[in-house]
Amino acid sequence: MKKLRLEEIVNLVDNNSIVADIGTDHGIVPYELIKNNIAKKVIASDISDKSLDKLREKLDFLDDSEKIVLKVADGLDKLEEYQVDTIVISGMGGNLIVDILNNNLSVAKSANSLILGANNSLYTLRKFLHENCFEIEKEVDLYENDKYYQIIKAKVGKEHFCDELEYEYGKFLIDNKSENLKKYLKEQLKIKENIIAQLCSDAQTISNNQQMAIDNLNDEIKNLEEVLDKIEI
Repeated sequence: MKKLRLEEIVNLVDNNSIVADIGTDHGIVPYELIKNNIAKKVIASDISDKSLDKLREKLDFLDDSEKIVLKVADGLDKLEEYQVDTIVISGMGGNLIVDILNNNLSVAKSANSLILGANNSLYTLRKFLHENCFEIEKEVDLYENDKYYQIIKAKVGKEHFCDELEYEYGKFLIDNKSENLKKYLKEQLKIKENIIAQLCSDAQTISNNQQMAIDNLNDEIKNLEEVLDKIEI
């Protein structure tokens, strides 16, 4: 596998499980799960039949290709409750993942695990999980092509974070002092400090709008420093 994100997702799947990979695209996750005998069956779904052609091309190279079932579906629409043990949704925004789960919440709750790789809006995703009686059992983070990603593994349960920043950056990653998160926080600090410096140097006098932008950036810097302090203790 060439994509580290997909490797991490495969590693989070429990052995001998039945998996649904939603928005499978190239089908790398189903292919690797069956090839490495991690899953006993995978339902690989995408919103268009054409998207599934990328996976069909791979099936000729797989001995147990019958263990991968291709399905054209919008999100979880064609899954039944308790049909799968694990639901994988990755490679899309957090708001879209929330919509997919919310549209078929009973199906999502019937699975043992959700593995969610959101490209953004992680605060919204974590909030949704807690507000709908899911708990986060594991988080992993990584850099791929110089971009920072987080992957969440969740299950049905009750949980709440007291600190709003834990919803934004990941309580497990903060508690485990993730080196990748530390790197990301420092990058964000530098970016925001540079923006403030640019705003201050571009004008002889600071307008009200510029001052508001600077104040907002300083608030964001304060939050970043607070999380960074927890990691570096």
